[in-house]
Amino acid sequence: MITGIQQIHVQVEDINRAIDFYQNTLGMPLMMSFPEQNMAFFDCAGTRLYLGKNPEYESKAFIYYQTSNIDKAYLQLIDKQVSIIKEPMIIHKADDSESWLCAFKDSEGNTLHLVQDKRI
Repeated sequence: MITGIQQIHVQVEDINRAIDFYQNTLGMPLMMSFPEQNMAFFDCAGTRLYLGKNPEYESKAFIYYQTSNIDKAYLQLIDKQVSIIKEPMIIHKADDSESWLCAFKDSEGNTLHLVQDKRI
């Protein structure tokens, strides 16, 4: 029935601030934006990320973004003065791999995560 994720919606308060954060801080390609309608769409490795201000919805999303180098990504977030919640840490260990996670806040106060599975 479910074959993948087409789109993820993240609730924002200020669409222009959010566009700037996702495009310039996180480096996601902007697909299209409609600031007058409080909407913007980004491409996140084939999954569409929809930023919008919609008072009908109360929920916000937790998104786990995969990275190939969590330590480097973490330092880039620090350099851009992003609010860090959790520094990179091991969240799971198996015989041949470790799962790492780093948590941070976006410009709208949403909690986001970076994850990386490292072979050991």
